[in-house]
Amino acid sequence: MKRIFPLLATASLAMIIAGCANVPATAPAKPSADEASKGILVRNAFTYMHVDGHKDEKETVAYVLFEYELLKKVKYQVAYIACTCRGPEVNFYSVAYVELSKEDGSIVELSYDKDSTGHYTPGMYGDSYVTWEGVEAKDLFDGFIKDELLGKSQEAVNMIKPMHGEVDAFTGATVTPNNAVRMLQGLFAYHNAKYMH
Repeated sequence: MKRIFPLLATASLAMIIAGCANVPATAPAKPSADEASKGILVRNAFTYMHVDGHKDEKETVAYVLFEYELLKKVKYQVAYIACTCRGPEVNFYSVAYVELSKEDGSIVELSYDKDSTGHYTPGMYGDSYVTWEGVEAKDLFDGFIKDELLGKSQEAVNMIKPMHGEVDAFTGATVTPNNAVRMLQGLFAYHNAKYMH
């Protein structure tokens, strides 16, 4: 019995080594040229229909930079392009801080600077501060958010007319509020798919 155990152990070890020798080494698969040209695939993104000052529409990607689920709401930071009418060297992305209800999907908070507690600055306004006519665009936009978006249901936001409708009459023809509404509509679909059951 004493002699059989070492023989069995040696035979088992030999089989394991032989088995490993027959397994080819695997290197990470290189992406095809087509796959490599597509970049990194992300799950934290959605599309919205961006509109420019000439009424041209283009499906555009918005990125969810931060997403935090609470009991009754979800907090988001969303980066998206609001305006493309300025020179490309200053066409910065806007970052919206958005809180959406998990109960009905309504807008609990929307800000381009401070969060709902006033302690942090997760938002960034990435558009012109003054319209072509010299009107304070950021002030008009903040008023639009307060009057037309905060606390509103998804249905109410989806009813806002597109370019050259209610949004532009309110803001003096800037596309920033229009694209904010369109971004929110894309975020609604993203939010609903994950949290509204």
